[in-house]
Amino acid sequence: MVRTLFPCAAALLLVACGGREDGAEPRANSQAELENRLDKLADRTSEDIEPPDRLGDLLQSDVGPELRARPACRLSRNGRLILVVNDAGAVARIDGRRVPLAVSGPVGPTGAFLSAPGVTVSVGRIEPPVGAADEHARPWPARVTIGGDRERPLEKHEASWICLR
Repeated sequence: MVRTLFPCAAALLLVACGGREDGAEPRANSQAELENRLDKLADRTSEDIEPPDRLGDLLQSDVGPELRARPACRLSRNGRLILVVNDAGAVARIDGRRVPLAVSGPVGPTGAFLSAPGVTVSVGRIEPPVGAADEHARPWPARVTIGGDRERPLEKHEASWICLR
């Protein structure tokens, strides 16, 4: 058994370290190729490199029990929760960290305005409801705008907004 394991382990180690079992040369870049790539990256301007999205998916641990209570409004993108707001406050994951947000305007089925130091969050529903009872019935298409950072442009996303009673 040891005799069969040793050749397999050696082959895996060789592949993991950059070598190839079949004897072919590994795909390595020459010094000139690497220098060329670095020169191209150095020539990029800040406009060429897009910063990561400010608004991220909430983790389960980001939403405490006080924010799980109803009534509450929730914003989701691609089926993932990105903002929760109710009478106790609001929370979003912005710039990679959990940010408690203050309610800075009306919050309801048509949208919300929230803020924290260096952060503003504006949610606005895109479609009008058919009737008053329809406002709380389902998630509505919405647009969320993240601002408040003078160093970065406004960031806009399409999402789904729902307020539960």
